[in-house]
Formats: sequence, structure tokens, C-alpha cells
Amino acid sequence: MTDRLLSLLSNTDIDWMMACGDRHTLATGQSWLHPYVVPEWVSIIVEGGLGESVAAAQGAVDEAVLIDKLSQGDMVGFSPLLDAPNLTTVTALTSTLVLSLPMTQLRAKLSEDVAFAAHFYHAIALQLADRLRRLFEQPNRLRFWASGNDVLTVFGELRDSDIDWLTAFGAIETIPPDRVLLPVARPVESLYILIEGQMAMSDSQGAFNPLALCFLGLEASTRDQSVFATLTQGSMPGIISFLDFRPLPMTVRATTAALVFAVPRHTLTTKLQVDDSFASRFYRVIARQMMEQLQSVSMRLVEPRAIGPAMDDEELDIDDLHQVSEGAKKFGWMLAQLGVNHRG
Repeated sequence: MTDRLLSLLSNTDIDWMMACGDRHTLATGQSWLHPYVVPEWVSIIVEGGLGESVAAAQGAVDEAVLIDKLSQGDMVGFSPLLDAPNLTTVTALTSTLVLSLPMTQLRAKLSEDVAFAAHFYHAIALQLADRLRRLFEQPNRLRFWASGNDVLTVFGELRDSDIDWLTAFGAIETIPPDRVLLPVARPVESLYILIEGQMAMSDSQGAFNPLALCFLGLEASTRDQSVFATLTQGSMPGIISFLDFRPLPMTVRATTAALVFAVPRHTLTTKLQVDDSFASRFYRVIARQMMEQLQSVSMRLVEPRAIGPAMDDEELDIDDLHQVSEGAKKFGWMLAQLGVNHRG
């Protein structure tokens, strides 16, 4: 992750982070983040390694299960930037040096510097994609779960000009039942958003060998694969491989008639490279989607009946309601422009 992080940052970004950040050395076994406590720092691992654990029940720290090992270039503590709770305990696995950016100053920087925001949210999204990939490539660890991201929230974060651009360059595709949208081990050549219907993610039990799956024709035997997740409205099938250009570690197949919105990779990649303002919003939306997915998967690793992040039963606040309302308007307008009679 070290080279990837540095490749996304400019010299100006690095200079600001060095000037703003504090260096902390964590002793082996020292806890750095605690579940259900809002982090005050976003920390980057400079040397050493951290372990991330999830408790089977809130407060059951002694029964926490190690779900991932983080190394140089990985970041922790960014959940508040994505409006998500921190559900994990982060502990130093060895003597670890971190560069910590104060949350208050970081939020201000992200708000006022769109180029920095584009780079930083891109880095967060790529790290989340990498962590999800590690889980998906170890299928025996996964228990069945469902992914349903609210498409209205997604569109609520985008501007009218973003919707205009997506409408101009994207298209609606109809996927019949039982049709494979994304074959395992193949590149993902478009950004997909599931508009209607359901899809399933499945894998072949065993080691993930993309070369064998492609060149020995093994991807054709997807009917025998084990389904480990369902995708519903608002999900983004194949998003991890869209971001990191690596082979997809699962098969995505329609289980019902489905509509997907698709934007070609090369078109979207060009837009992201030349429009920092759009990129900052896009990568934050993608990061939020993957953070929710990672938390759902992580909770399922330790609690089979868990359906997602543990949250208090609270009413939506005014900002949430406004975002959903705005998202509904933009989503409906986009589908009308595309000639889709949306029933949701």
C-alpha cells in the first residue's frame, strides 16, 4: 500500500501532511482505536503493523476476533470522514510508527482543497477495496450476507452537473435472470450501479487463481459456485476491481430481471483525472459504499446473524433526510432522462 498511497498524493499534499501531522510510536500490544469511540486522528502506518479486531458483541473486547492485518501505507481512523461509526479495535502488532492527522484540521483541508480531497478519498477507497479483496479471496471465512446500499444517498452526494455528466456518458442495461454480469477473474470495464432487481455474488471454494480461471476456462463452471452475498438496489457490482484494475475475485449473476446503470471505465477514468471537484465527490461516495460493505462483512465474520453494523435505533437527522430527498429528485430525473420507468 506504501507505493500506492504515495503515487496518489502530490508534493503539496505530502508537505501539508508532514506539517500538520504528529508522529506517534505505539508499543507492541498498545490499543490505538476503540469501538464506538469517535477517532480524533486519521493515522498512516509509517513503520510496523496494526491489527484490526471485531468483538462478537458490543463491549466483549476479550472475545474480539482479528479480521485484518494492516501494514505500511495503510490508514486507520477515517470512519468519521465517511459518516460511519468505528466498530473495530486497532492494536499494534509490533512497535509501530504512525503519522496522525488531527480530524478537525483534516476535515477543514478536505473541505477547502478539492485536489487534496480527490487524492485523499481516492486513497481511502483503494485501501477499502484492498481490504475487501483480501476477504473475498478467502471465501471459507465468509458467511452469507446481503448488501443493500441506498442509491438515493449516493445520488444525494452528487451535484446536478455530476448527474448531467453521468446521464450523457452512461447507459441503462437490462440483465435477464441467470445472466452473468461480471465473470470471475476478468477485468471490470464499467462502473455499475444496480437500479432494480437482485444479483448474487459467488465464488469457487478454494484458492483464487485468476490465470487458471481465465485460461483454463474454469470461469464457465460458475453454476456450481457458492453464493455468499446478495446485491440489491444501490449496490455497485465489481467496484473493487473497477478501482484497482485487478481481476474480480467473484462472479456476479442476476437472480432476477435487473437494470444496471453503466459508465465505461475509460470515459470515467478520464473525467476523474481532469476534474478534481467531481473526483473528490465520486471517491467519497465509493468509499462510503465500501466502508458499509466492509463493516457488514466484518460483523458477519464474528456473528453469523449480524446483518450489518451495530447501530442505535435513531431517527434520521435533518441532514440525512435532506440528502435522501435530494438524492430521490436527482435519481428520478436521471432515469427520466434515460427513458426508464422506475418502479422503486
